[in-house]
Amino acid sequence: MKLGVCVPYRDREEHLHEFIPKVGKYLKSQGIDFCMYFAHQCNDKLFNRGKTKNIAASQAFRDGCTHIVWHDIDMIPEEDGGADYSYPEKYPRHIATQISQMDYQLKYHEYFGGAVVFSREQVMNTNGYSNEYWDWGMEDDDLFWRCHKEGYLNDSHLNEKPYKQKYLQFDGEYSYAKIEPTREMRAWNGRSHTISVLTRAYHIEDKTPIFLIGDKERKYAEYPILRVPGYDYGLSFNNSRAISLTYWNTFNQHNYMWVKRYDGQWSWVTAVFDADKRQSHFYLNGSEVDSKGGYGSPSPYQWTGKLKMYPQQPIYLGTTPSLPDDSLIKYFKGDIAKVDIWNRALTPDEITTLHLDSPKEDHIFGLDMNNNTPDNVNLINCEVKEEDITIPNSILPHRVEGRFRCLPHEDEGLVNGGWKKGKTTAKNEERYVLQMQQDKVDYKSDGMNSLEYELLSIESLTPWAKMINVDF
Repeated sequence: MKLGVCVPYRDREEHLHEFIPKVGKYLKSQGIDFCMYFAHQCNDKLFNRGKTKNIAASQAFRDGCTHIVWHDIDMIPEEDGGADYSYPEKYPRHIATQISQMDYQLKYHEYFGGAVVFSREQVMNTNGYSNEYWDWGMEDDDLFWRCHKEGYLNDSHLNEKPYKQKYLQFDGEYSYAKIEPTREMRAWNGRSHTISVLTRAYHIEDKTPIFLIGDKERKYAEYPILRVPGYDYGLSFNNSRAISLTYWNTFNQHNYMWVKRYDGQWSWVTAVFDADKRQSHFYLNGSEVDSKGGYGSPSPYQWTGKLKMYPQQPIYLGTTPSLPDDSLIKYFKGDIAKVDIWNRALTPDEITTLHLDSPKEDHIFGLDMNNNTPDNVNLINCEVKEEDITIPNSILPHRVEGRFRCLPHEDEGLVNGGWKKGKTTAKNEERYVLQMQQDKVDYKSDGMNSLEYELLSIESLTPWAKMINVDF
């Protein structure tokens, strides 16, 4: 087995002089046979990291490497940090999981950059990186999505096997459900309580386009899944593709939590409120939202004062009377299969097993479309459907924890809520979100097999490091 260390390069001489000896020392200590390939873009065009990574990999495979690691030049594995550069038998492996620049945490839960290890077969099946991302951003995300399409990611599910589930279908135009409160439900959301909803949301593209950071004209929008009106309390699906929780205190201060979620995915969302500790917890599929992992807001979340008290009034599914009838975001498009409410804070163990066993103690409302609809639920323009469902967990790379020291460099990504590189990164964001993720790009024809460049020269930097000078 031989590893090719494939690095995109331009104007990073200081990093180069530190990378070669220190990464080389780490790999030698692991007993790994390797050679380094620095693909140097020798022109004044915008830098193309994806294309230079492909060029480096192409040279590595020509030299007989069995597997490669696409590696950023500013990432140095720490001694005894666990970074595993060995041959990836089944799946590509993300190893830059704990980065000093991010306080040794992930940038976001789908982060697939820094250092990723691929076998030759895995590179060919994904077709490597796209050659069409110029300047900063999104080429790593594009590779992540290629791995998703090839079945190379950790696509686990809450339920091991599909099961038949009936559900309410909401059309995003007129349909909703109205839950009349019972005596047991009096002031339920003004004290400790738990709500849990099994839902599947769809983005309504013709009403509100997907929210993009780089598009200054795009508006943020939330579609109501479950709402108590007034100072609206409840769950929503928004056009940044997340499920959110919103609630208020007695000072009318807004509290907000969220978890990243794509449309068309069944999601079991649970919110727990502990009035004694003044903490809210947010869960997806029985796992608490983890801001440290980069896929949601902090949980638990501390609120001030007391929870806002609401008069006895209906709960709405799929809409809110707080919005005018002509509002583009008045109605939710998607499905709701289950809704449960308890007038206490469920324990973490109870949340973990909700899909297997629903606690009976202090249960004050239950809607399961596999059973009879409760008498206090009125359906307006909803259709009842049934299908075999699975409940996917968050899509994640296969990872082996590795600690990396990040060499000093200027941040070129998200700065003060916007892209540092402005229009070029915004263009990359549009390509990834609106084309790649929407299956409008044929990644099989954009990558390693469409690589065009001029090889200017190959320099030997050390017996085990080469500079590949190219133009394109």
